[in-house]
Amino acid sequence: MGNSGQGYLWRGRGFLQCTGKNNYSQFAADMDLSEVMEDPDLVATKFPMESAIWFFHRNKLWDICDKGVNDEVIKTITKRVNGGYNGLKHRKEETNKIYKWLS
Repeated sequence: MGNSGQGYLWRGRGFLQCTGKNNYSQFAADMDLSEVMEDPDLVATKFPMESAIWFFHRNKLWDICDKGVNDEVIKTITKRVNGGYNGLKHRKEETNKIYKWLS
């Protein structure tokens, strides 16, 4: 099999854990960063924020964020990013804490 061992190469990296060759490929293409396909570690070392912003843009999460900081928005974003609600209570606490710092 030609793809044997590829899972580790395309493991989660960056602030939102870009995972899988298809996501890396799409990120690299959309951002004109072909070097990411040669060195996926760049997502962690050089482009962690860019990959997170790209994910939000690609998945239309900014529109949800524009609804404000409240439990429903945090829950919706969590579900879209993580596919579930693991750590939701902690995420709500941290989001509200940071929002207060920025307000």
